[in-house]
Amino acid sequence: MTMYCYFISVLVLIIPTVISNSNSNINLHGLTADGWEYVKDYLAENIIEERDLGASISIYYEGKVVVDLTAGWFDKTKTVPYDNQTLQLVFSTTKGLTGIAVALCVQRGLLNYSSLVTDYWPEYGQSGKANTTVADILSHRAGLPLDNSSFEQYYNWSSMVHKLEKETPLWAPGTAHGYHPLTFGWLAGELVRRVDHLNRSLGEFIRDEITGPLDIEFYVGLPKENEYRVSPLDFGLNHSSSEQYDAFNQQSTHEAEIPAGNGITNARSVAKLYASLFNDMVDNKYKRLLNEDILKEATKSNTPVNEIDLVLNVTSVFSKGFLLMDQAFPELGPGSFGYSGWFI
Repeated sequence: MTMYCYFISVLVLIIPTVISNSNSNINLHGLTADGWEYVKDYLAENIIEERDLGASISIYYEGKVVVDLTAGWFDKTKTVPYDNQTLQLVFSTTKGLTGIAVALCVQRGLLNYSSLVTDYWPEYGQSGKANTTVADILSHRAGLPLDNSSFEQYYNWSSMVHKLEKETPLWAPGTAHGYHPLTFGWLAGELVRRVDHLNRSLGEFIRDEITGPLDIEFYVGLPKENEYRVSPLDFGLNHSSSEQYDAFNQQSTHEAEIPAGNGITNARSVAKLYASLFNDMVDNKYKRLLNEDILKEATKSNTPVNEIDLVLNVTSVFSKGFLLMDQAFPELGPGSFGYSGWFI
């Protein structure tokens, strides 16, 4: 199942076909503003053609929600609808939320992108990492992209942090970049923890300072009482090759704080989160999360032109907290940023 989240604008590339199934047969529900009705047809087509079992899509335009739709089924039994109460694990989309948490700390004067990590986290300076900056971590230049820990270790924040403190970087920090699939979350998240005067976990900081004030659901550490709402993932693999992915459907993984890859949310929450970076919303009920200067700094490239990603072996461009999506996916348009949830 896939969750589509378009925050300010959307570009649809699917060629439309005649939709013969009724909305009730595919559980298609929600709203579209005038001029946006065509999105409903595309979502219906996606379910009818079985590209997705269940999906949701939410679009904000100029600070207002113009599309908020759900369709399909919660799981393969096709007995429960995929609806606006359904939650979904979104993998690397979580990184964007973690980057926003860091940006909020920068805005409040608690962190500085150009400062050394050791200014806030002295233990990190071991094994050739003393010159690492906050920006290096946020733009995948820290040199610690790989990790062979078990999921049981991933559940233990302190264990992962201590391991990363001792790790020797694969390249001199700041001299190259390579996608940090999982370690990004603990590295960036520990910076937030180190400067939070309330000594909260990253998930608690996100709840209190970001998702709570915005009245959205985006969990890094899912409360037990919400587990029943999480739509299970189907990786489309045979059993032997999918065992390594099974953990992502386990409650223990959902309850852990793995802030590069286990966030649980829905489309309307992710869309509202990103919309809040640009505008006050709903008659000023929800205030803009980041000011213009901080947003500009957080979304400016920190990757040299044409520098090859040493992990992905392609050209990738990262800012101080986000993948610059207009480079990876030019069809999304100039200035687009964030993280897809297609892979860790």
